[in-house]
Amino acid sequence: MTTLCPPPEKIKTKGGVKKKGKKPADYDVYRDPSYHEYVDKASQSSQRQSQPSQTSKKIKLSKKQPQFILQFPNHIRSYIEDVVNVESDGNCGFRVIASLHGYGEDGWPMVRRELGLELIDKDRSTLYDKLFSNRLSVVRESLMIESFGSQPPEKWMSLPDMGYLIANRYNVVLVCLGNPCMTFFPMTSSHSPNVSIYCIDFVNRNHWVQVNMKEGFPLPPVTLDWKKFRSHIATTWMLGFAGRMQHWQLLTHVLA
Repeated sequence: MTTLCPPPEKIKTKGGVKKKGKKPADYDVYRDPSYHEYVDKASQSSQRQSQPSQTSKKIKLSKKQPQFILQFPNHIRSYIEDVVNVESDGNCGFRVIASLHGYGEDGWPMVRRELGLELIDKDRSTLYDKLFSNRLSVVRESLMIESFGSQPPEKWMSLPDMGYLIANRYNVVLVCLGNPCMTFFPMTSSHSPNVSIYCIDFVNRNHWVQVNMKEGFPLPPVTLDWKKFRSHIATTWMLGFAGRMQHWQLLTHVLA
């Protein structure tokens, strides 16, 4: 299953986006020095972001866009504390991950780059060869961009492909609360009780948002490919979160 994230409307771009059209046709984000400069600048900018500004964005969204809440499964809505929006430009999924990881929303180019590096990590090359098979090059190409503006459909963040990379690269639990709901545990590490849990959702059929959940919320099931290709030691993730995953099954069974 692949979920695409198109920009819902044309927006006025800013920052690095203004450089669109100045890059050569064979521009590669993994080679162009300006890309690394932009990533460094985005990282520095994210460190200067203040907590009041983040709170302000959350309050604005909660008051003006309550329709997002109605797009979540009924049994999970009571566990939602807040939904945080990001800019809609075809990079929204990567913006959400950048925000959750502490880079700040504008650190999305860094996330693209790091996921690309994860995909060619020699220690996990065999895993991704099996996981993505003949789609490996397509997944890698989806992370490589020619400009910092709005991205074409083939560059949008999609699940489950990116879910595996995000969980493995950052050693986090990624939870998608959209349709279908799914959990991504790291595939080569063992369970950690202090792991960060990143929650996201696909709303309006074209946009990713960040979801802040109450502590101990139920976890949806993992994908079949996670069960098939994860290492033996990674099984401890399911054991560590067994209670929360059983809670999810109980809620969905009752509603069914």
